[in-house]
Amino acid sequence: MPPLDAFLTTLGPLTWDDLVAGYDFGLLTSLEIQSQAVGEGLAAQRLRALEGSALLTFEAHLWAACAEAQGVTPRPGSLRWAQAQDRWREALLLQALATDCTRAQLAQAVERLYEQVGCPEDMLAMLQPAQVWSGTPATVDPKAVKAFLDRAQSQRSRHL
Repeated sequence: MPPLDAFLTTLGPLTWDDLVAGYDFGLLTSLEIQSQAVGEGLAAQRLRALEGSALLTFEAHLWAACAEAQGVTPRPGSLRWAQAQDRWREALLLQALATDCTRAQLAQAVERLYEQVGCPEDMLAMLQPAQVWSGTPATVDPKAVKAFLDRAQSQRSRHL
């Protein structure tokens, strides 16, 4: 399942912060962002209208539309950025757990998530990364994954 579908299925509509972080992590294409971008402001309209060679300036238009809608664009290190990063981790982990897969496949999915979106300290216990030099595959603790997701969902519900 593509990351966009995983997010929409597990967490619902994306915020501007989720769109920016999803783009920065390579999880969303420009077309996916254009289809999910909400708002009637001029910058949002310009973003949705980009095509062809104009897509070369997509990132600048994305940031402008986000700033128009929220007053600022989230950047790495900011609280809003970290919250969007956490929502992406949660959505992708929920998708991985919902998929009928072996522990080895789950470990590979978690390892990809670590590499693509990053790994906070409270995620470290769930994966023993692969050791290519020794031929040791990645291993995952599904209980630790579930515990991480339970904490994430609990924190999200407290913020609502």
